[in-house]
Formats: sequence, structure tokens, C-alpha cells
Amino acid sequence: MAFSEVRKREFIDETFRLLSGTLGASRLVFYSVDDNNNLHNFVCSRVPSEFLKIYIREMHAHDPLHVRQIEHEQNPVVKMTDARRYAPESEVALYRQFLDVFKVSNTIELIFQRDRQIYAGISVMWTADDSMPTDEQFHLADTLHPYIAFNLKEVLPTPKAVVTQKANALLHLTQREAEVARLLCCGRTNADIAQCLGIGLATVKTHLIHIFDKAGVDNRAALVSRMMQFG
Repeated sequence: MAFSEVRKREFIDETFRLLSGTLGASRLVFYSVDDNNNLHNFVCSRVPSEFLKIYIREMHAHDPLHVRQIEHEQNPVVKMTDARRYAPESEVALYRQFLDVFKVSNTIELIFQRDRQIYAGISVMWTADDSMPTDEQFHLADTLHPYIAFNLKEVLPTPKAVVTQKANALLHLTQREAEVARLLCCGRTNADIAQCLGIGLATVKTHLIHIFDKAGVDNRAALVSRMMQFG
């Protein structure tokens, strides 16, 4: 496992212990969020495997606190008790039935943003065996969020897509040049790029000359390194 992944897992485990200890919740889920607001890379603590399977397969579409529902919410800590603000009553009722099956009595979401886009979140779940959360504990979640958010940015690197987008803008690449650069950074050969984009090999070489010139480099390895400097 790469060192960065070890750091990430250690941080998540420490955060789980912090939230569980202060909020009295026994089940927690960390997840990453892609550019299309899909959840992935789940890390769970004391969450039944069947719960996660059903959630990923179907119930995510009915979750009133899914990032698609709350992406414009200003408060980074969102409560299930406010679910009707984000989804129709029928969807809220259906999702609550799902939670009831797994003895989840309450839940909140801690949402983390980078450049105004959600990139990660933590679900905090109280079960029937936990004490019901109090207003004081909800306030604690609000208080802890900035601390977790600050440290999470240090542990979770900027997604490659964001790095690429920033690099394209700063290097003033055209749309076609950006497509060529993306494929090159994925290890594609000139012939691969020509086939993927439906253009001639000579056109690919011309684009590469322009890209190298704008990036101030003279070979592929140097371009990849230059692109990643914008992370």
C-alpha cells in the first residue's frame, strides 16, 4: 500500500474514533465523491456489509442526504431530521424504511468541499443500541467539522481530473490539445491518440509540438511532470 494511502486510512480511522467517541454513534462511513457526484472508495466502521451492498445497488438513489440532493446546502453538517428539505416525503419515507431494517435510528452527513465542489463525506449513524443524539452532540459535529476538513485536505490529494483542468487552463491549451495531453498522460502512444480522436498521426504530432511549446518542455515525461505540478 502506498504511503499516501496509509496516511489516508490512518486519518480516517482517527476521525472515526473521534466522531464515535464524541457523538456516541456506532456506525460510520467515509466516502469520496467524483466530479459527477457519484460516491466511491467507501471506508466503513461497524457497518453491516449487506447495508452497503443494498445502498450502492439501489438505495443511494433514494437517499435524501445524498450529495446530489444537498450539493447547494450551505451548512456542511446535514441532519436526517431535515431530510424533507431535500427530497419528497415519499423518498424520505422509503429511505427511513431502509434505515429501520438495519436498526439505524438517526444519521447526519459531514460534507467536505474543495473549490466549491463536494469531494468527500462522512455518514454518522446512530443505531437503536446507541443513545439518541442530543442537540449538544449535533453542535459538536458542527464544531469538529472545520478541524476534520482542514486535515482531510492535507491527506486526500487533489483529484487528477481537477489537476488536469487547472493545467489546461494555465497552459492555455485548446480543447483538442487538452484531449491529446490527457491521453498522452495516460500513457497512450501517438498512434493510440490518433485512433481515439479520429485524427491523423501528423495532426497528433502537430498538437504535441504546440503542447510542448506551451508547457515549456521537450518530451512526454517532462509534460506529465509539468501537468502534475498544478495539483
